[in-house]
Formats: sequence, structure tokens, C-alpha cells
Amino acid sequence: MPGDTKPHKARQAKRRARRPKPGTVKQLTAVLWRAITHLETHLDSTAEADEVDTGELCKLTHALSQSASTYIRAIEVGELEARVEALEAAQETQASTGMRRAA
Repeated sequence: MPGDTKPHKARQAKRRARRPKPGTVKQLTAVLWRAITHLETHLDSTAEADEVDTGELCKLTHALSQSASTYIRAIEVGELEARVEALEAAQETQASTGMRRAA
């Protein structure tokens, strides 16, 4: 092949460039909370309807429970990240203070 260009590597690089940056836990919890409130509203209106569609009610309930479970895990991860950052900062402060004393 002339030039031996390896087109698959070019395609992979192009795909990576198009890919959005990963979001943060804070962004995830905000999106999940909006979804949960929207699902809750829709579930209430479906349950109060004259003719309740049991299938839709079950789907909404399942979606709400899955979203709530994911939301709780995201909050836990966010709290753990904050604690780890605080511990790392304290460790860096301790290490720099210890280095100054040794000098």
C-alpha cells in the first residue's frame, strides 16, 4: 500500500476527538435528580388517571426506583471523592510541614 497510512488509526483518532469529555459526579446527580422529579410527576398523574394502565405504571415505578438507586450511589461516590481529596490535601500538608522541620 502506498504510504502505509493505516486508516483504522485515523478513524480511531477521529472518534476520540468527537467523544465528549466525561461528566462529573455533580453533573450526574443534577441530571438524575431532574429525571427523578419528572418521573415522580408522571407517575402521580398516571396513578390518578381514570383508567390506570398497569403496564405503564409498572414501567414508571421501575424507572423511578432504578434512577433513585443510581442517584444514591452517585451521592455516595461524590462524598467519598470529597473525603479522599481532603485526606490527600491533609497528607500533602503534613508531608510539606515534616519536610520543613527536617530541613
